[in-house]
Amino acid sequence: MIASNSGVDFITATKMAGGDVAELLASPEFKEWMLEHLAESEVTVTFTKKDGSDRVMRCTRNVAAIPAEHAPKNEKPSTVKTDAIAAYDLDISEWRSFNLSAVTRIDWNLDA
Repeated sequence: MIASNSGVDFITATKMAGGDVAELLASPEFKEWMLEHLAESEVTVTFTKKDGSDRVMRCTRNVAAIPAEHAPKNEKPSTVKTDAIAAYDLDISEWRSFNLSAVTRIDWNLDA
């Protein structure tokens, strides 16, 4: 289940609307929504890794929260169409990526 502390349960909302969850996760709108939240604050994303294990990643794309030595060097958006999102892992202090199609939960602090 995808959930957040905003009170929005994407899976349930999509199913109630008769939508396809995989289609939601693959949509450009969902990717844009995720990128906006990562750019503004810390987000905790739970996803299934390629090896089948679950991973919880506390991450951001907010430049103010990323140490200067790890700040992105290229702000130019990628032209490659993919569902992968690169984000800075705040717990291990490294850049990592996850596929939106593998996301199972999203949490963020609205007060931050």
